[in-house]
Amino acid sequence: ITFYTTKYKEKSGNSFFKMYFDKGNYGEFILYRKVIRIFGKQIVLTNIYLDNKNTELTEIDVLAVSEKGIYVFEMKNYSGYIYGSEKDKEWTQVFNRRNKYKFYNPLRQNYSHTKAVENYLNVTKEEIIPIVVFSNNSKLSKINIGTNHNVFQYKDVIKFIKNNERKGNNLISESSKEKYLIDLLKKCNMPDEIKLKHIEEVKELLNQNA
Repeated sequence: ITFYTTKYKEKSGNSFFKMYFDKGNYGEFILYRKVIRIFGKQIVLTNIYLDNKNTELTEIDVLAVSEKGIYVFEMKNYSGYIYGSEKDKEWTQVFNRRNKYKFYNPLRQNYSHTKAVENYLNVTKEEIIPIVVFSNNSKLSKINIGTNHNVFQYKDVIKFIKNNERKGNNLISESSKEKYLIDLLKKCNMPDEIKLKHIEEVKELLNQNA
């Protein structure tokens, strides 16, 4: 865990205590750990800040760039029953009759993230794979979103990614992949020296695979 924590801190700017004692940051860290086991640490980024139409900046929790597409993750480390549909402005987290909490529709939230990625990298929506992730303690049977959206618990999102990596079409070339990663690194919440180091790691990795 120490290795993962150190790398996550470098990329996100979140200290161990900020990560561990903040529910949202901890959920992001758990997702980061799972995703880098598939892709490797060089091509998984966190806390990316891009220009947004409705607000000055939008923050992307976790992002990975693959030949199969750009995975844009929105992490919701929530438990309880989750109610909502793709058209609702807000979804609801329910523990019992007295404990209900509203939160902004994560599909809409991640849509703004994917649009920001499209505009910043000048890519098409077909190259982007938006995914909303909930904790394994959540109950998602009450959401009504059809089959056009990717909403998973931790345990299922990894299956989805692995299946897409095996069977999905190649959408992004190695040269484009390197360019996208380097451009996105410039927008990450990390010190400049860490950004530069990571850029060199990305170049080295992709040159090895060329």
